Amino acid sequence: MSETNSYFNDSPIESAYDDQYGVAPFADALADSILKIKRPVGTTIALHGPWGSGKSSAVNLIRSALAKDGAQNKIAVTEFTCWWYRGEEALALAFLQTLNTSLRDTLGNGAKDLIPRIGRGLLQAGPIVGSAMALTSAGIFAPLVGGLFDFTKRFFPDGETLESSFRKLSDLLRNQDRRLLVIIDDIDRLSPPEALAIFRLVKSVGRLPNVIYLLVFDRDLAERAVKEIFPSEGPHFLEKIVQAGFDLPAPTPTDLHNAVLSSISSICGEPTEHQLVRFMNVFYDVVAPYMSTPRHVTRFRNAISVTWPPIAGEVNLADFIALETLRLYEPSLYNAVKANKPRVCGHRQESDRGSRDEDRFSIFLQGVAEEKHDLAEGALQRLFPRLESMGYGSEWVSEWSSERRVCVESHFDTYFRLSLSDDILSARQISELSDRANEDVFIRDVFQNAAKTRRRTGQSMVPVYLDELTTHAKQVDTSKIAALLAVLFAIHDDIDLRVDADEGFMAMANTTLRYHWLIRGLTRHRLSLGERTTLYTKATEKASLGWLVDFVSSARRDYQTRDGHSPTREEDCLTSEEAANGILTDRALAAIRSARDDGSLLSHPDLLSILWRWMDFMENDATEVRAWTDDLMSDGKSIAILARAMTGKSWTTGMGGFGALGDRVSTPSVTARITDDSPIVNAEAFRNALERALADADLSDHDKNDVQTFLNAWKRSER
Repeated sequence: MSETNSYFNDSPIESAYDDQYGVAPFADALADSILKIKRPVGTTIALHGPWGSGKSSAVNLIRSALAKDGAQNKIAVTEFTCWWYRGEEALALAFLQTLNTSLRDTLGNGAKDLIPRIGRGLLQAGPIVGSAMALTSAGIFAPLVGGLFDFTKRFFPDGETLESSFRKLSDLLRNQDRRLLVIIDDIDRLSPPEALAIFRLVKSVGRLPNVIYLLVFDRDLAERAVKEIFPSEGPHFLEKIVQAGFDLPAPTPTDLHNAVLSSISSICGEPTEHQLVRFMNVFYDVVAPYMSTPRHVTRFRNAISVTWPPIAGEVNLADFIALETLRLYEPSLYNAVKANKPRVCGHRQESDRGSRDEDRFSIFLQGVAEEKHDLAEGALQRLFPRLESMGYGSEWVSEWSSERRVCVESHFDTYFRLSLSDDILSARQISELSDRANEDVFIRDVFQNAAKTRRRTGQSMVPVYLDELTTHAKQVDTSKIAALLAVLFAIHDDIDLRVDADEGFMAMANTTLRYHWLIRGLTRHRLSLGERTTLYTKATEKASLGWLVDFVSSARRDYQTRDGHSPTREEDCLTSEEAANGILTDRALAAIRSARDDGSLLSHPDLLSILWRWMDFMENDATEVRAWTDDLMSDGKSIAILARAMTGKSWTTGMGGFGALGDRVSTPSVTARITDDSPIVNAEAFRNALERALADADLSDHDKNDVQTFLNAWKRSER
């Protein structure tokens, strides 16, 4: 790409090298025609094109063509920047000044004072000049504003008549070998009276030998301006002024599409081969329909130049370009998507089934022109599978997440914030995790720091790291899995934080469950059962107690038939049955007994779960567990800890609350996770110990409050 095209603005191109739409041959042909006009006398050529069609770029190419091959010796080119000036009077004076300067450069002293004399005659004759004039700060006459009379008196001195001055100027120009081309671009920016003033100036002052005018404007807009002021004239007005008009060739759709794709490639890079098909589908269904002129392409290119860098590589490229297109050209649709994340993210829900198309899309189409409804619906379905008529199951979400699609909640906000959501990691961080997965110290530091970092939700970054690792599990080389699991197994209990466990009626995920998702993502379909058995047997050697017990319980459960469910298929089992019920069970029991003996078992946050699994590992023999809990009954502090471990929370919905409709949300309540026939504790002895603890003078008020809360919940459960 040339330097010109790298400018961050809407500048027209300067040379044929930057021509992406095939305009250069047209510009060369028109430049050649201008040079070959015989005996021009104020010849006026019009270059027509709608807004954004690239007229100014075509003008630059014409200038470039006239400046090569010695053509500059045959013609001088000047440009009148008409949109700098406001008001008919300012336009008239600026036009005359431009003409005066250009002709003096061409004719030398022979043209001295001729244009000022002609201008005086025209201005004094009216009606083009009124009682005042308005000049922009960029106007060349701004320092002279102090009354039209004083200005014209100083700039246009008294002298010979208008006719005499005009004839003398014509004679000088007629005898010149060199011509003058006056380009007047951006007429479209003027008001109708100002645009007509330009046409009248060309018609009146412009009838000069060897002077050619190139007027650049939108013909439809010009004709409407004429009709507004001169209803009876219509197109005939312009026909009296313009001798030849040319329509700027419209770029082909292919050229426009290639220009957009080239911009995407240079700014954002190219999609991967895996994502290429979807990228092109999104491009042609969402982006291409809005790219109908070069200016649309330029606007799109400039936009992504700003919006891409902050999230480069962190979003799906196809989704990014689609949403940028909607932001630029369908802002109401874009804002509706932004405001309705729960409606568009994820897979198709049961509540979505059977809904009519108008129900699915109506909330998004309210500000979209009716003729574009089909286009908008297609765009929504390309971006959000949940809105498609066919169903996608939850198993697709992981794949969409690995592609960083906007349809995944954790990635959604990144597209609208121009920064990474704190629910995801950058591509660089994920790549580093995968590359250094076998480095013990690195992985340990990453997760320990993640446990100390709080997100806006109050949770730590641990779930984020685990979820991203699971999503990108296939990026971790199989040779590094053993080292990665060894360190994760060892630090599980340190990073298994209460704040990271989901709460509420729909609560499901916690750190332990995320561990299970991760290990299956790392090994399933990649390692054989024998390889997995060897891997996990090694990884559990130094595993923390809570995770070791949970893992072994899961490995054993793969081979158990309960509640009518068949054993797990071999390819889904964690380890072999022999290892699960043999070495791994023995290892878990040894760890529990060690924690019992050193006193750390009582303070473990998963105490209740460990007690139940202790009994399970002993083939449902609760003797060891019961002996240990019996020893706790005489100590008030131990009883308070056991009470906290057995205190739970449940979420219920019902007809409570005010009004006949009842509650619309779930409400929490404290529960006692114990029954009178519990095998892991002597219920009667435990209840008596709790009552004694309430009267224990050495027990803190905090402990007593926890004991009382548990007792109350236990009594409610009995009722």
